Amino acid sequence: MFVDQSYYYWKFTYELVVVHDFQVLHIDTEGQEVWLEKERNWKTEVIRLRQTQMNWSNELKRDLLMLQQQIKKNRQVFQGGKVTVHNVYVSEFPPVDDWQRTLDELPEEKSTIHVYYMADETKADERKRLYNAFDLNEPEFEQDPSSEEKEAMIPYLQQQIMTRERQRRKEAESVFQFGKPRITYLLLALNIFIFLYIEMRADTTNVETLIQYGAKYNPAILDGEWWRIVSSMFLHIGTLHIIMNMLALFYLGTAVERIYGTWRFTFIYFLAGVFGGLASFMLNPSVAAGASGAIFGLFGALLFFGVQNRQLFFRTMGWNLLFVIGLNIAFGLLVPQVDNGAHVGGLIGGFLASALVNLPKRKNAGVQSIALVLYSVFLGAMVYLGMNSTFNDGQSFAQIQETQQLNQEGEFEQVISMTSDSIEEGGDFEAPLRFNRSYAYIQLGEIAQAKEDLLRVVELSPDMAEAHYNLAILYRQEGELDKAADHAGTAAELNPENEDFTRLEEELSS
Repeated sequence: MFVDQSYYYWKFTYELVVVHDFQVLHIDTEGQEVWLEKERNWKTEVIRLRQTQMNWSNELKRDLLMLQQQIKKNRQVFQGGKVTVHNVYVSEFPPVDDWQRTLDELPEEKSTIHVYYMADETKADERKRLYNAFDLNEPEFEQDPSSEEKEAMIPYLQQQIMTRERQRRKEAESVFQFGKPRITYLLLALNIFIFLYIEMRADTTNVETLIQYGAKYNPAILDGEWWRIVSSMFLHIGTLHIIMNMLALFYLGTAVERIYGTWRFTFIYFLAGVFGGLASFMLNPSVAAGASGAIFGLFGALLFFGVQNRQLFFRTMGWNLLFVIGLNIAFGLLVPQVDNGAHVGGLIGGFLASALVNLPKRKNAGVQSIALVLYSVFLGAMVYLGMNSTFNDGQSFAQIQETQQLNQEGEFEQVISMTSDSIEEGGDFEAPLRFNRSYAYIQLGEIAQAKEDLLRVVELSPDMAEAHYNLAILYRQEGELDKAADHAGTAAELNPENEDFTRLEEELSS
């Protein structure tokens, strides 16, 4: 009887959607076909229900081949990887020939298809097999209404299924509308205002300017200026830097603040920024500035959202977000000037901060406690390792940048004063520090001290062509032409594309 089959079909669908919380992917009330989805053990499982009468196994085979093509065509709808499909037929009779053999003739696909043929004589067993596959409990008591009652119930069951799906979609939409991006706009305005304020008074690409206004500068932090970890989040190095970071903050910030709400967003942003700043302090000895650490923390917040809402995450932003994160990290590894420590640190910090505050209307004391412990332990470890310069010579390298800038500005005595203490301590950056000091000595007319520094530089770093060139000039001024020619030849050999080096070599060798 058609009514009996239709009633069973829609009642079974109702149980899966309303009682067992399956999500509707597609529903066709005319064609009697429904696609459902459920995430189980971090895997995507799909149920396709179809009410039809298959008389022969070749009809079944043709339908299953079409099903495989549908799955392949709509792969992006699912969460990638291997998709398990439970294909359920509701029918009065099974095919008359040996339809079980048809399953063995199907071509192998990335997706696994399980077939359940619910004919009248097999309905109970097949439904039990499907329920066991999902670890579901079957209803204990079931009534058998009359045909008239069944016919009247079918529209009601369909309506309830559609109502539940509309409710689910409304709940999904509300996830992205929990908060309004107030703090995001405030941060945008504040960053732009500070950038313009500094630009009107100085140059935001100038190292001394950045240090003066609060950039991350390891020597100053080691002297107790820990506030630079936060202040550096609001400084940017040049116009391109501020434009790129503010675009990222606008798009990511509005999304995260809408999902998490204002106070959670603020908490995540600053905790991620601090975490990224301390990672930079630990790993990167350069003078650094920018909101990148905090912005990468917003990536981390979206990743935590994805862990908690896997299906919704992959249907909205999932693969695109993962691609952008991977692209940014790869870009950072390829471009030396990028502060990878701040980026990766911000990403991790943002994830942990998001786990600490959790999503709105959700609590998980265990996860939140673990996040708090991990954040605190990592923070303490980064402070300790940074203070001991375990992964970088924080004092010396930062001073290389600063003394280069001071030499350009003519502050030669300050250069000599700054570099002397670090040079006495030695370290990996002794050669460039001595080179910067030798330049300052030359400008002040203290040639003997300059020559002493340069000789030590070529001893420590024989491949520094600039040091050989400067020595050649000093020896020529003193009349020691053989030594001058020797160093000029070395400079030209190390860097033959430099016209000054090759010209000096030609003059001394002629």
